[in-house]
Amino acid sequence: MAENNQPNGTNTIEQEIALIERDLASKRAVLEQQKQSGAITEIPHEKETLKEIIREQYVPPAPEVQQPTPQSGQAAAGQAATPPPPVIEPPSYLAPELKEKVQELVNIAFTQTPSIAIKQAQATSNAALIDAFHDALVDELYNYLVERGKIQKL
Repeated sequence: MAENNQPNGTNTIEQEIALIERDLASKRAVLEQQKQSGAITEIPHEKETLKEIIREQYVPPAPEVQQPTPQSGQAAAGQAATPPPPVIEPPSYLAPELKEKVQELVNIAFTQTPSIAIKQAQATSNAALIDAFHDALVDELYNYLVERGKIQKL
């Protein structure tokens, strides 16, 4: 990552993780200030903050998808459609068809750099793989930072 927090592939893993740690601490400080000022009521857990940092730094913004508007007659009689209950699913990186490739990318992230692994994932243009890798990378970085004492475990 360059000084502007954009990955450039020329840093070492230690440099990239140090920058992630710095960004995590900075983001946590901002969240703490927002909580003290009353702008937010609760600070998200460090894992959620880490996920946001990784997404901001490495994942290009997804194109916006317009939500379909309800057809006349679908919401007849003024009744709103009830959303289905949430389904709790295991992490996407545990899907058998993605597991091996995701693990390969995680290995690259920790033997080379996260930015190199992310570029390889993005080069596949496989949205499921990219999402699964992002989830796995956040989980692995979270565990790594917990082990180093940089953040506290859930």
